[in-house]
Amino acid sequence: MAKTQSDMWNERYANEAFVYGETPNQFFKEELLKLEAGSILLPAEGEGRNAVFAASQLWQVNAFDQSKQGRLKAINLAEKHQVEIKYDIADFENFNSDKESYDCIALIYAHVSEIKRQVYHRLILDYLKPGGILLLEGFSKKQLGKKSGGPGQEAMLFSKEILLDDFSNLEVLKLEELDVELNEGEFHQGMASVIRFVGRKID
Repeated sequence: MAKTQSDMWNERYANEAFVYGETPNQFFKEELLKLEAGSILLPAEGEGRNAVFAASQLWQVNAFDQSKQGRLKAINLAEKHQVEIKYDIADFENFNSDKESYDCIALIYAHVSEIKRQVYHRLILDYLKPGGILLLEGFSKKQLGKKSGGPGQEAMLFSKEILLDDFSNLEVLKLEELDVELNEGEFHQGMASVIRFVGRKID
């Protein structure tokens, strides 16, 4: 029987070490600190590093991921830092929450297949309040072939044009493609080509 995506992530997260580190993504941290705390949704949150940081900054945190191992590590990390997070086992298609209920949604290295990407991106925006902020950091097309992280499939990588199309109903506050030095656990190490996007949902 072929491995599912959840099987793959459960295997990756099975080790005691946090494979993407315990500290938040730098872009996520910097942008979140600019915002007034409210409610935040973190899809494909993995081991919980960004969710726990948001909770430490008094955000009401809801996260989801398809990996049970990821959720377990996230809950343990939250307990270590004495914060509370809500974390569901779900993927983009079966996650369920009230529409327009989040002040911020953050997609941090949430790469999915090309045929599902636009559908998922537009689906997730239904949960963002009018005036709410979307944060996204992911690997750009230029990351292909580099060993510092990423899915290794060009179709799963981002470009500015892709994000502008997927999030065409957002006001673009930031959109940049740049090379950064990643130091995020075992799987994000070294120089990487990333895209960073900040958008506001138009009222």
